[in-house]
Order: sequence, then structure tokens, then C-alpha cells
Amino acid sequence: MKTLRVTVSLLLMNAITPQTRAADSPYTVDKVDAKTTAASDANWMSRTRFGMFVHFGLYSIPAGVWNGEEMGRNRYAEWLRAQWRWPQPGGGVPRGDYDTLLARFNPTRFDADEWIRLAAGAGMRYFVITTKHHDGFALWDSAVSGYDIAATPFGARGRDPLGELATACRKYNVKLGFYYSHWQDWEHPGGALPPWPEAKNDPPLIQPTDEQFEGYWQSKCLPQVAELIERYQPAMFWFDSWGKGAKRQITAARRDQLIKLVRDRAPYCMINGRIAAHDPSGADFISMGDNQFPDERDAPKAPWETPGTMNHSWGYHRLDHQWRSFDNLLNALITNAHHGGAITLNVGPLPDGSFQQAATRRLKEFAAWMEINESALQPTLRSPFPRGALPENVRATLGTDPKHPHFNLFVLKPLPAGELILPQPLELPTPASEFQAQVLESHAWLDIKLNTEGHLVITIPEELAGLDHPVIRIGPANSRPSLYEDGIPLEPVKTGLFHK
Repeated sequence: MKTLRVTVSLLLMNAITPQTRAADSPYTVDKVDAKTTAASDANWMSRTRFGMFVHFGLYSIPAGVWNGEEMGRNRYAEWLRAQWRWPQPGGGVPRGDYDTLLARFNPTRFDADEWIRLAAGAGMRYFVITTKHHDGFALWDSAVSGYDIAATPFGARGRDPLGELATACRKYNVKLGFYYSHWQDWEHPGGALPPWPEAKNDPPLIQPTDEQFEGYWQSKCLPQVAELIERYQPAMFWFDSWGKGAKRQITAARRDQLIKLVRDRAPYCMINGRIAAHDPSGADFISMGDNQFPDERDAPKAPWETPGTMNHSWGYHRLDHQWRSFDNLLNALITNAHHGGAITLNVGPLPDGSFQQAATRRLKEFAAWMEINESALQPTLRSPFPRGALPENVRATLGTDPKHPHFNLFVLKPLPAGELILPQPLELPTPASEFQAQVLESHAWLDIKLNTEGHLVITIPEELAGLDHPVIRIGPANSRPSLYEDGIPLEPVKTGLFHK
């Protein structure tokens, strides 16, 4: 057999192309206390790797098209009100026209149990929904604003989608998270507008004065966040701001005031770094840029996640057919886990409340893979290997059970048959003379030994190439029982003629 001596650098083959490198990101990633957040048992984001994002609201109805004309600037359908006829000055859908969507919002096929069942089956441990996006529409009956679900046929029938989702999350043991646009609000006269110009051809917009923004902050933002906590007891708030645009409005004082409100009313509720992207001090975890996948040098040391999409838009866009393959998405999830991060993977439901078929298919593909391999992803810690110690198409995670130390190798693309030589990354009380290596899907036991240099030598058989994204679990011989898949103890078996 050929010997594969791994000396190549760890090249991240992120299947989803990041929009920016972390070093160039408008999000600060070094002001969250890594020691405090990672050491806290209450911070479940430090070891959880997968969640679902849902963008759903009035914008789901026009789905990126208004009066037969597709929106401009990008295909973020949830931005339609601001970006229709971009970059014309004064463009966007007029408020009165946009508000006609209130009378049309009636997602009769919305089924909270089905949404969360699909998420849980796919291995998603948390669920985040847009309770209020930048258009200012609240997906619950808010006491402080009439611009909410009570003004729609769906709400008039007594439906409470957030309450139904909270019930489903408890049923399937999925943590409930709320996206809340605390910075931009295009409905309230004091809410922030898009921070334009920030890209080529952006028409300049006049922002509210600080006094006007404070009026929005006190009369809508803070009371609505308090409402969401009191009514639904979320386990996470996913706030949203970015770059220099929010710095003047989301001051340190306002950031700390909002954090205090959440801490006082929900002490164990996670808060993401986009609460003040320019300085997320006090947050529990970092949110990267949209579809931004950092490499080993740029990955935050504190708990972090990437908000990612299956296609391009977040809200449903009927002209967006840019679907990423399941392999593409799985590679990104595994690579983020390798760096200690998570992915919050988005679904944009149809106007009737159902999921697109392409999204459902990918969730079911995740479910099939997770049924076998989820324990290698969560709860886990980032890769224990030094940079450059693994082949470019292999990732790793570290188990969290000190009684059964082990690590997991993820094979993104087939390895050639031969010997894979790796440093021994486990911290054991005594030198281990025997290790076990088992493929989680096939339950095949791979030959493994320690060489004279103390490195692990794993024999990769030809048949491993037949498995899709296989995971190899490696640990001391006493770390797990030695059984075949049918439960028979592993004992020497005489080789048949087939192998001679």
C-alpha cells in the first residue's frame, strides 16, 4: 500500500463561496470574551453546530417582483420595499402600496409542527424566525404597534405563528430563536433606513435624527423585545446591524440597554454579535457576514455561526433558482464545525407557509446523513489538530466526553487507499498503546496503530471511497465497545478466499 504522509497545508475547500473574507468583514469578531462564553455551560452555542433560519413575512407574497418588475440591487426578496426600482432616487415600493400586502397575508398551509419536525430531523438544534424584519411588520399581535399580524386575515382568525412554533420547538427539543431588526425599521418614522450609500449606485438616504431614533427605540424596539420574551420565552435573540452604518444609532449605551433588558428578563437567552456589529461586547456569540465562511486564521475564538442560504435570497424569491447542492451545504457545515462554528441555514417559505420542494429535499438529505453521523458534529469542540496536519479534504472535531476521549475525521472527498499518518491529538493520562478507528456508517473497523514517533497510522481501505462523506471515529480501545453493527463482539475471523 502507498503511504500518505500528510504535509500539505489545510486548504479550506468551502463549497459555498464567501462574500468576503473575515478580515475584510464589516463585523467585528474580536470583542466577545471567548473565555467567558466558551466556559459557560449555559452557552449552548459553543458546542451546537446547526440551526435553521426562516425569513417569512409580507415580503414573501410579492417574492422579489412588484408590478411585473423584478427588484434591483440584489435578490434579497425581504428588501423589496426598499430596493424596487433601485437605484432611482426615491425608489422603492411606496408605503401605501406595500401595506396592501397586509390584506393578502394568509398562509393557510403554515404548519409549525411540520417546520420544526423537518428542522429537528435534519439535525438542527435551534430555530430562528424573523419576528420583525426591516419593513417593520411584526409576526405577532403586538401591543405597541398595529403594524402586525393582527392586521392580516391570518391573525384575524386567531392564528399565532410564534406561539405555534414555540409549542413545536418544545415538542421536538429544538431551541427557539427570534430574529428582530432592532436597528432598521422602515415603518416607524424614527427607525433607521438602509445605510446608503454603501455600494455603487446607492442613492443617499436621509437618516432620522438621534432624537427621532430614540423615539423609535423607546416606543417600539424595547417594548417589542420585552413582549417577545414575556410571551414566548425564546432561547436566542438574533439582532441585525452591520458596518459603520449602525455605529451612530446603535451606540454602546443603547447596545448595553438592550442587552440588560434581555438579561434581566431571560438570563439564559443567547444574544448574537450583530446587536452591535462594530462592537459586540457583551454578546454571547458572533454572527459572521451573510454566507461568510472564515478560514482557520479568521475563525473567531468565541462561539460563532454563519448565517447561510440554500440559494441566494433569504425571503422567498420566485426568480431565484440558484440552489446549492446538498454536498456543497454539507461541506460548509462540516468545515465550520472543524473551526468551532455553526451554520444557521435559511429557508424562505412560500406565501402559503409551505417550504419550497428544493429546500425540503435538502433538509431530508441532511436528515439521512445526520441519522448516522450527527454525534460527530454536536456537541463537539473544534478540531484538535494543528494547522496543516490534515489533508485538504479531511476535517475533524473533538468529542466532549472526558470518560470516552475521541475525535472524528470527516472525509469530504474519497481518500486514496493507503496509510494516513496523523499526529496523536488526544490528551490522555497515560500513553495509549491501542486505538480503535471505526467508520460510523458502515461500522467497519480500520487498522490503526501508533508508530515509533507516536503518530497514528490509519489504514484507509479502497471500499471507504464508496461512502458519501464518511466519518471515522478514533479513540482509545476502551473508549467504545468492540461490536459489529449486528451486535456481535469483534473477534478474529478467518479470511475467506475472496481476499486471497
